[in-house]
Amino acid sequence: MKTGRAALFLLLAVLLAVPFAVLGQVRIERDAQGHITITNKGSKEAREGVSSNSRPSPAVPTRERLEIQGKLRRACRQKGLDYQLVSALVEAESGYRPNVLSKKGAIGLMQLMPDTAKRFGCRDPWNLDQNIIGGTAYLAYLQKVFNHNTPLVLAAYNAGENAVQKYLNHIPPYAETVRYVFRILDDYGRPSVFREAKALLTHPGDFEKYYVETKGVRPTYHVYYMYVDAKGVRHIYDYPPSGVVTQKIIYKEE
Repeated sequence: MKTGRAALFLLLAVLLAVPFAVLGQVRIERDAQGHITITNKGSKEAREGVSSNSRPSPAVPTRERLEIQGKLRRACRQKGLDYQLVSALVEAESGYRPNVLSKKGAIGLMQLMPDTAKRFGCRDPWNLDQNIIGGTAYLAYLQKVFNHNTPLVLAAYNAGENAVQKYLNHIPPYAETVRYVFRILDDYGRPSVFREAKALLTHPGDFEKYYVETKGVRPTYHVYYMYVDAKGVRHIYDYPPSGVVTQKIIYKEE
């Protein structure tokens, strides 16, 4: 896998101050923008010109998806959230995969950044139940901040509330954020809310430029394997190592 720009190998505290060590075939690095990159650079395979063994992640099995949906419904009822909207958000964030690590370092089903997870009571964002608690608590908070304005809530969940406020309560002119808001609203299926979002764009041309022209583009997900050793250090491989209990994680690239 390519790293793109020059990267800094992460020795400690990649996520939530939990140390990572990378033994075997893959490494965790950060590029010049601070994005997390998983690569086989430096491994025997890379030296021999062999690509990483990671494979595309399949869709979540129906039974597992239904179980997650049940947990999400209960959390939405408790927090006063629209389940259909939150479900569309989860589909965009992780495709209902509970163990996703994004290029920017967001974790889990609802793709919580470590600081946001802590802020909203999620001690371990790799834990599905805690991830849902933290993500729905953040959405409930954003509903209050933006007076239940759905497009602004979504924009803030993606870019942060400060970014939305910086642009005077409009959708920030960020390609990722514009795509994110309209992808979710398209799935949500409420034309009036979709029209409201278009009216809230900082730059009206962003709809065509960032959403329409890239509408068919979707994230790619690759499977890796993680285990935590006796010292609490997380190790990531692109194959299931023998002799240890591993947790499957999914690396998300957009």
